[in-house]
Amino acid sequence: MVSMVMDKEYDVAVEAVRLLILILKNMEGVLTDADCESIYPVVYASNRGLASAAGEFLYWKLFYPECEIRTMGGRERRQSPGAQRTFFQLLLSFFVESELHDHAAYLVDSLWDCAGAQLKDWESLTSLLLEKDQNLGDVQESTLIEILVSSARQASEGHPPVGRVTGRKGLTSKERKTQADDRVKLTEHLIPLLPQLLAKFSADAEKVTPLLRLLSSFDLHIYCTGRLEKHLELFLQQLQEVVVKHAEPAVLEAGAHALYLLCNPEFTFFSRADFARSQLVDLLTDRFQQELEELLQSSFLDEDEVYNLAATLKRLSAFYNAHDLTRWELYEPCCQLLQKAVDTGEVPHQVILPALTLVYFSILWTLTHISKSDASQKQLSSLRDRMVAFCELCQSCLSDVDTEIQEQAFVLLSDLLLIFSPQMIVGGRDFLRPLVFFPEATLQSELASFLMDHVFIQLGDLGSGDSQEDHLQIERLHQRRRLLAGFCKLLLYGVLEMDAASDVFKHYNKFYNDYGDIIKETLTRARQIDRSHCSRILLLSLKQLYTELLQDHGPQGLNELPAFIEMRDLARRFALSFGPQQLQNRDLVVMLHKEGIKFSLSELPPAGSSDQPPNLAFLELLSEFSPRLIHQDKQLLLSYLEKCLQQVSQAPGRPWGPVTTYCHSLSPVENTAETSPQVLPSSKRRRVEGPAKHDREDVSSSQEESLKLNSIPPTPTLTSTAVKSRQPLWGLEEMEEEDDSELDFAQGQPLAGTQRSRFLGPQYFQTPRNPSGPGLGNQLMRLSLMEENEEEELEIQDESSEERQDTDMQASSYSSPSERGLDLLDSTELDVEDF
Repeated sequence: MVSMVMDKEYDVAVEAVRLLILILKNMEGVLTDADCESIYPVVYASNRGLASAAGEFLYWKLFYPECEIRTMGGRERRQSPGAQRTFFQLLLSFFVESELHDHAAYLVDSLWDCAGAQLKDWESLTSLLLEKDQNLGDVQESTLIEILVSSARQASEGHPPVGRVTGRKGLTSKERKTQADDRVKLTEHLIPLLPQLLAKFSADAEKVTPLLRLLSSFDLHIYCTGRLEKHLELFLQQLQEVVVKHAEPAVLEAGAHALYLLCNPEFTFFSRADFARSQLVDLLTDRFQQELEELLQSSFLDEDEVYNLAATLKRLSAFYNAHDLTRWELYEPCCQLLQKAVDTGEVPHQVILPALTLVYFSILWTLTHISKSDASQKQLSSLRDRMVAFCELCQSCLSDVDTEIQEQAFVLLSDLLLIFSPQMIVGGRDFLRPLVFFPEATLQSELASFLMDHVFIQLGDLGSGDSQEDHLQIERLHQRRRLLAGFCKLLLYGVLEMDAASDVFKHYNKFYNDYGDIIKETLTRARQIDRSHCSRILLLSLKQLYTELLQDHGPQGLNELPAFIEMRDLARRFALSFGPQQLQNRDLVVMLHKEGIKFSLSELPPAGSSDQPPNLAFLELLSEFSPRLIHQDKQLLLSYLEKCLQQVSQAPGRPWGPVTTYCHSLSPVENTAETSPQVLPSSKRRRVEGPAKHDREDVSSSQEESLKLNSIPPTPTLTSTAVKSRQPLWGLEEMEEEDDSELDFAQGQPLAGTQRSRFLGPQYFQTPRNPSGPGLGNQLMRLSLMEENEEEELEIQDESSEERQDTDMQASSYSSPSERGLDLLDSTELDVEDF
């Protein structure tokens, strides 16, 4: 039963935990300590039902015996302060000593249903934190603050932490009323104590950050209705001290957000909060102006001066993200600083990073003002000039020696180019048309080069994931995914040429584990925008990879290299992305084959040489797309290849290997039981069409050359593909002897000898005909091909289940990217949504 707690079915696991709770309550000593310890980690499970059941088990095992609520007269008596203190001490001990998880929010959520009353005892929590004679260590204080913030958030918001799944869709009216009452109780208790907590822990960034986030759980109207303005003044004073004292991004972000919540014009205390904000920004701006003058006048700054200037810029940048600081005119001094960094290279990188972000936010806030009112032509021209100048600065930073500066410039460039793309005039904002900006070819090239140098690079293998190096490597991977997502958004919104997507698609297979979901989403959206162009980009990706490999290794033995095998895997993955809808993708796949044949014969060997054309091995990559063709198109492509080969004067007497492989992939012998519903099996075709159809004429040469797909294949007669009865092999052998059939298994194997040279050689090239006639070979071949085809269909369904829905959409019904949510691609580093 203890092992069933780990059952993959959550309902089974929950019932197992509930039964164990009953055993724990009624049968003392049955569960050993080892049994219980194996259940404790389940409180951190992603499923909330299972985690809540495990939390109840933990409560009855560890907390209830020590914090039992005694009853008197049939009513529960309130727990004593000593019992509450014991509860939190036990909770701290369990969380700190178990070392099972880093976030107390999940433990609080697991215990909420069974121990919510104790967790909502904020009086005991704050008294433990504010006691002078407490014996809590640094880790215990941080954990207790996190428990306080998590319980306040749980009481005011009522939803589980990020990543924990719950089946409930909403709260009942009774639960909403309880939630509102808890929020009022929480606010009234913590408003007077929050300034004291900030004053006590102001030196510790790890403790101050969650305390500042407590404000988002408050009912801020109580500052007015409860006449608690004096506590608001104390909080604003402590907030200013914290911001001036710290430069960590998490602290500054929490402080800026807390002040943003207070600076709401709807509150009666808005003027006080706005005055405090102005006072703080004035202080920071004066510091910045003084430190900037010292930097511009001297060519050398000591470490303290560099740190002070960088810290001031970080504070201003964090507040510029949440507050409109346009009237302080920070754009010009920051641009001077960045221009000196580009011209001389003497500005430290710690200063450049926040200065770039400041200029970026300045442009966004200016755009916000212009978008809300009818702007003059002068204002639009001024904003465009600023934006273009900043893009040029970021373009210069892409070649900086510091990697952080390069990545920051790339992120800001990606966001700005996306914001000032043609989609900004959508929704009746045609007056912003002068601001639309298209990057030049040099900038597009530099963005693509940056992607190749910083994203598509091999990472070392991860260890257990617990070491510091592993954590840094995971963080670097997340940063690279953000960079790639920003680039892909530029492609899908039409900011960059769609052909640049080939630089992304050609790494689809090699970096599938790291970026496969992003590239796949980009490929799907690109196909929705333009199916034909997307297919050409896939072919272009293969051409680029093949050309690079050819330049590095030469044409000899190319198809035996590991890199070429990887290219075949990539081509197979591209082919699977078309899905099983052969009729819908018919013209695209035929076009891809035709262009691939042209590329394979585009370059010829020197005169008098017996070598094959250098690009001929590309036909082997092209053969991976042959299963996407229907039978009629395979016939046309074989004829088209014949005519192309006839123009090659150096053609040998025997067929080239790549030609043999490609023609074998197009051979109808392989596709007698083809997945396409338009082609009948040969035996049924004999019955439906009659014997006269076996001597059909070859397709005309003009039709072979043009490869026009005007005719739709006939609708097949409804037949069953189920095998009615399987006869043993010896029975089939007896049937063959009785029928005296001479057909062999060569029909299902690659053609060899004279058969192969008969229609693979350029001078003897003919379109092969469908095999006919009964016999052992034909029947066994059909049975085996039906099984192979079934396996292939399963693979296609697994690999292309998501593309199937997208390929059903026609290009005319596609909505523009600005009207669709780019879920996987909306992962930039900076939060632009607030604007």
